[in-house]
Amino acid sequence: MVFDQSEFVRLLTDYYEFCSRTFWDVTVKHAPAGGWPSINHDTLARLQKNDQAVELLRQLPYPDLDASQAFFTPLIMDHTQVVDWRSEYTHTLIRNNTLEAKPEPYTNRDPPLTPSCACIATSVGRDGYFVVVDTEDGYVYWADPNGEHDEPEPELNATLDRFTDDPANRWRDRLSGVNVYQPADFFALCKQRFRELRWIGEDQCNISALRMNYEWDELAEEDEHVELVAMMRQAGWPGDGEGRGWDRTKFRALLQGDSESGK
Repeated sequence: MVFDQSEFVRLLTDYYEFCSRTFWDVTVKHAPAGGWPSINHDTLARLQKNDQAVELLRQLPYPDLDASQAFFTPLIMDHTQVVDWRSEYTHTLIRNNTLEAKPEPYTNRDPPLTPSCACIATSVGRDGYFVVVDTEDGYVYWADPNGEHDEPEPELNATLDRFTDDPANRWRDRLSGVNVYQPADFFALCKQRFRELRWIGEDQCNISALRMNYEWDELAEEDEHVELVAMMRQAGWPGDGEGRGWDRTKFRALLQGDSESGK
């Protein structure tokens, strides 16, 4: 598959705008003409990205944050936050000699990823996921850092066989807990998880998730996620399915009332 940078930027922008309408408290900022000037080969030097990966990161949309918020970028899924490649905070992490501190998945290698790969979101601790796009093959690699993905394996996981016995790509071999998607399919799946209320954004720093290795009937009636589902439905979710046509303010009020009641 040939990587289409413009299409990927469009899809990511659409998904971020969906998140912004649904549970973020910030808007989405588009790249200026020529790309974000703070993202270049010098600021990313320790990661040894190729031209295509650097150019992609320069053209991506990002949450509209000021410098003081650089550490607290919004989540895009459970315990998984946006990597803001524009920020000095991220550039400091890149220069850090500790591999675990890099703004990319820990792979026990330096740099962590192959030159054509760019990480758009990374796990908070080891409880989330990481999301990487490869500008060479055009695929999105969505992974659980513990090697046990809860999502069903898509057909494209057959392409992971080519990374067997490849030390530089061990993070995405068959045993790594990585799923492979075409970009449009990946972002459609993420939206679907929100629509069906397996993922519920309480705010941009908190997402409640019923992962795919759990069934609805495994939840007790008093489970917090079940209560959130009821609140979302009371507020009119899923609306038009794109984050519009429901009462987000009402959901926040219900959530606040639940919190104040001590539940």
